[in-house]
Amino acid sequence: MKEYTKHIAIFLALCLWLVMPVGAQNRIDKMVENYSTVGSSTFTSVVERDPSTRQVQKVVKVLQVPGHQTDQFRTAFLKEKKAGTFVQQQQDDEQTMTLTCETSKQVRIYMLRLEGRFHYRSGKVTILVKMK
Repeated sequence: MKEYTKHIAIFLALCLWLVMPVGAQNRIDKMVENYSTVGSSTFTSVVERDPSTRQVQKVVKVLQVPGHQTDQFRTAFLKEKKAGTFVQQQQDDEQTMTLTCETSKQVRIYMLRLEGRFHYRSGKVTILVKMK
């Protein structure tokens, strides 16, 4: 019985480890989806398909938000930075955060660009999903 319990514990730990990056993706995706319906934001989505199979090859989503909504996205990106490869850059009056998450089926790149050094005037979230 102990051996059986040990195997179940290892299996559950492995499943949890595999699902962690997906949770990060879903959190940022859900935020973009929610904010895309807010009147003060602008949302654009483009889907590229294979002409012969009609299979989705790439999806690009862009959400532009005013300054008062940028802090929540910045916080979400900082919380999720361990879910993949995270890069943060500051150049003049612009801060950029990039999170790349890769699975066997797709590569997801999340980018947050903030204008303003201490008080953000605007923000732009870009999500690129490329199928393998």
